[in-house]
Amino acid sequence: MLKEVKKERKKDLELLEYEKFLEKLSQFTHNEKTKEKILNLKPAVTEKEVTRLITISKEFIEILNREGYFPITEYPDISESLNLLSIEESILSPHELLDIAKILSISRIIKNFLSPYIKEKEYLPVYYRDLYSSRETERIINDSIDQSGMIKDSASRDLANIRKNIKEVEKNVISILESILNSHKYQEIIQEKIITVRKERYVIPVKQNFSSKIRGIIHDRSSSGQTIYLEPVNIVELNNKLSDLKIKEHIEIRKILKFLTDILRNKAFNLRKTFNTIIQLDYLYTVGKFAVKYKAVFPEISEDLYLIDAKHPLFLLNEKTFFPVDIKLDNSKKGLVITGPNTGGKTVTLKTAGILSLLFQSGIPIPVSEESKIPVFDWVYADIGDMQSIEQNLSTYSAHIKNIQEILENITEKSLILLDELIPGTDPDEGSAIGIGIMEKIKEKGAYCIITTHFKQIKMFALSDGYFEVASVGFDKNKLAPTYTIHYKSVGQSMAFYIAEKLGFDTEILETAKKYLTESSIKLNEAINALEIYKEAYEKEHRELKKLKEKLKSDQEKYSKLVKELEEQKKKKWALATKEIEEYINNLRKEGYRIIEEIKNKPSGKELERFILEKKKSINSILTEDIQYTDEIDIGDTVKLKGKSTTGEVISVREDRANVNFNGIKIWVKLQELEKVNGDKKKNELKFKIKKNISTKIKPEINLIGKTKEEAIRELSDFMDKVVMEGFNTVRIIHGYGSGILRKAVREYLDKLPYKISYEDAPYHEGGMGVTVVQIK
Repeated sequence: MLKEVKKERKKDLELLEYEKFLEKLSQFTHNEKTKEKILNLKPAVTEKEVTRLITISKEFIEILNREGYFPITEYPDISESLNLLSIEESILSPHELLDIAKILSISRIIKNFLSPYIKEKEYLPVYYRDLYSSRETERIINDSIDQSGMIKDSASRDLANIRKNIKEVEKNVISILESILNSHKYQEIIQEKIITVRKERYVIPVKQNFSSKIRGIIHDRSSSGQTIYLEPVNIVELNNKLSDLKIKEHIEIRKILKFLTDILRNKAFNLRKTFNTIIQLDYLYTVGKFAVKYKAVFPEISEDLYLIDAKHPLFLLNEKTFFPVDIKLDNSKKGLVITGPNTGGKTVTLKTAGILSLLFQSGIPIPVSEESKIPVFDWVYADIGDMQSIEQNLSTYSAHIKNIQEILENITEKSLILLDELIPGTDPDEGSAIGIGIMEKIKEKGAYCIITTHFKQIKMFALSDGYFEVASVGFDKNKLAPTYTIHYKSVGQSMAFYIAEKLGFDTEILETAKKYLTESSIKLNEAINALEIYKEAYEKEHRELKKLKEKLKSDQEKYSKLVKELEEQKKKKWALATKEIEEYINNLRKEGYRIIEEIKNKPSGKELERFILEKKKSINSILTEDIQYTDEIDIGDTVKLKGKSTTGEVISVREDRANVNFNGIKIWVKLQELEKVNGDKKKNELKFKIKKNISTKIKPEINLIGKTKEEAIRELSDFMDKVVMEGFNTVRIIHGYGSGILRKAVREYLDKLPYKISYEDAPYHEGGMGVTVVQIK
């Protein structure tokens, strides 16, 4: 890299408010380590590195858009704990151990979350591999320490025994002290009936005047001196025993903490990688939240700077009104000179181009339209605002000259230079001449540049030179306010006279001032005014066309939404109709099987005849109700779709629909979409033949192996009807092992049958889970 240290200037980042943006971005996360990472970001300056950063962010944002969230909120900072682990014999505190367990838990959750996406990504698998998780380590820590940081009794058997003994001794101590407090003998001596602790020993408060009435050790006095805290002599031994037990407890706790620390010490390298990866993923989540909220994208890398509907990110983050601008720099014309009145948005345009370029090269999406394009710059240089420095004894002019000199020494054909009000603070003629010299130098180096100016000479030079494009910022003359638009191939006016006149400035002074304008200046202004009229007319038409385009887009979206809603309604109606049909058929099947059972036991067809007559009447009544809708379309009629020639036969009619067989294809059609075709109705007769105890070759077994799910259920349905008719009590269904799909489908079907059955896997030697044995009750 050429003079890299000199090229990357902190001054440019400050002028373009890059660090202000990072400060605002860091507020999207609650985690201090993530904030620290964001605040230390720097733009990459090579296309390879920029592409890598962008790809990483893109991969993460794609997952975020698909899932709608990322499973991380706040995580503990374990930096110091990791440093301690590198020191032999060091012991982590309970809270430090819990924090590491929390990191392991977060790592495990994130790893599970990312798992489905790893194969399709390029860079995220690296982070996935660096995430170390160990449920066993989590369990050991959480089983040993509660969430308040106390070591649990269950952490070790010795600790449990010690604490049991402590409780017993404390119970004895308190019992003795309570007996003293409640004793009539000591009523005048006791200051207050409480048991307290001084210097880790149990004591009672005794009045100063009566301290000699009870033997014991004085451990403390009250501030007034009226109360002494006394350890009665008869609990001294117990307190000594308690102190000894607490020392043992402390030693045992250290042993437990050392044991847990040593477990983590062996995993220190993986823990550090995991922690750094969690920081990186939370950073990407922060960037993703910014991208989603402000619809930020990554433009295509190109030789052209083409930022469409570009918004300054600080305006967005500060929730200030901002009018998007189009910033265009063609590779064939790498210089852009923007002219126009003050407060027209020239400086904001410069800063927008600069900060968006820096963010893009930091791997952060930018608020522009998706059709935008952007080069990768080796640096973005800026000369914006009042560069005056009292400390360095520099005037405005001197400061600008010094800064621009440094810029020109470093730029290449891959640099972007942003110069606001080229050479201010000196004589306009001399300043213009120096400005043109600077532009010639930029052209010689082949760098990209955006320059703002009021100087006519610089405007005229830009118009005459093929390296530069000219543009002006829009200004509403009636409102005396900028429109925040950039008009390309247009030279703007400073509009000093016009604005002064509108603001009520003395007209006599203005008329006098105009006399001092040169003839060339007056003609230039007249030509610019004529161009402005044409430009405004064009813009008006453009705005109307844009509104029309937006309305068309809105109408298309409404239509698409309506079509989607209609499709959803249609699906719901179909689902309801299907459910009703299934219920109707199921009820028919149940009653049919009941009648068949009766016929088996009592050979008479009367009940079946009654059933057929009732159902026929029921169907006829439904058909009668639908006559007004069906146009007398009935079962057996030959029909066709209105406007079509293909004919079909009506198989059944239900409510406002008919099931029609069109050359072997059966579909349900609304009656209003059908019309009858002249011709005789086919006479369909429903015939029943009932036989009892006939000789058949039906076996109580069916083999469904090799069938599709649909074929298997169809054959199984026929088989079950036949075996029930034949009176079989036990049947075998062979479906094989496979993936288990056929076995599941068979059992789901059996669960829906209307008669009582039970089923189970066949014995191992008869097929096991590959065969279902059905008992028909």
